[in-house]
Amino acid sequence: MMTKVKVNKVQLRLVFGIMISIAALAVLIWIVDGKQVLSALKQVNLIWIAPVLVLLFVSLMTRAAAWRIILKNRISFGKSFLILNAGYFVNTIFPFRIGEVARGFMLIPSGFTFWEAFPTILLERMFDIVFAVCLFLTGLTFVLNFSQGIVYASVLGGLVLLGFGILFFLVKNQDQVLAWLERISLPWPQVQDWLTKQLRSILSGLVVLKDLGQFMKAFSFMFLSWGIAILYQYLLLKAFIPDARLIWAVFALGSLALGVSVPSSPGNIGLYEVSITLALTAFGVDQSAAFTYALTSHILSLAMTTLLGSFALVREGYALRDIWQFSQQQRKEENL
Repeated sequence: MMTKVKVNKVQLRLVFGIMISIAALAVLIWIVDGKQVLSALKQVNLIWIAPVLVLLFVSLMTRAAAWRIILKNRISFGKSFLILNAGYFVNTIFPFRIGEVARGFMLIPSGFTFWEAFPTILLERMFDIVFAVCLFLTGLTFVLNFSQGIVYASVLGGLVLLGFGILFFLVKNQDQVLAWLERISLPWPQVQDWLTKQLRSILSGLVVLKDLGQFMKAFSFMFLSWGIAILYQYLLLKAFIPDARLIWAVFALGSLALGVSVPSSPGNIGLYEVSITLALTAFGVDQSAAFTYALTSHILSLAMTTLLGSFALVREGYALRDIWQFSQQQRKEENL
């Protein structure tokens, strides 16, 4: 009976994600004129595509450099780059962001345990959330001419610093925290042992937080990656709208990063396009031009991810079946 319930939960999440994507596609079909989309595609300035692809590649490289620092430089830059892109590629194939699990799985041969590797991926995602929200709020102040936007950004920044402060405290005092967890009495000793073991691995994976210099290096590379991503979006937007402003790309990227965090179908089909389209139309951009730009951005991103990610899986000797089976095993262990 329990197995059936778990399967149903998985199926329910998958169906819910697909429904979100279908709803997003329905919105696009409703607001976008197909003939105008074709017209926009014919008018695009292709001279921007080559530099855009270079910027996308460099953005992935700087992100891989940041992740390698979070991993305490225990793997080479090349391996961090390959595994990073393999994870992104898996996310376009499987639901539930299994790509993050895949990255942890692919680090095991390098001497990591899964629960030691996974927190480094979560820390990277925390960086992403911080940057995404900051970009979104920055763009929103221009959309609404809202002078108090800086106040909300400051409050958010304070909460983020508080969160990192708590993580720093836990990592810095992990021996005391683990000793406290071992001293308390839970009615299920097996659960307590499992929690202690996983927490020890998680805190070990976040050891970069103990070294301010290494933490700032990782932050700097992530900052650079996001800066390059903004430039990438801006140049691509210029290909469709020559008089586009930089703030449009900032708001579009922030909206995209937050939009695709909502559960959807693999590859964020529909949600990717609707996030950017609605963000740009808030600045008065023509809906068809905004959608055409969003669709092109998504296609280029998927093409780059598929090319690099599939190569990485072959290079590292993994099959999609292996990753799926491992993710299912981890799901069972999490539910004990």
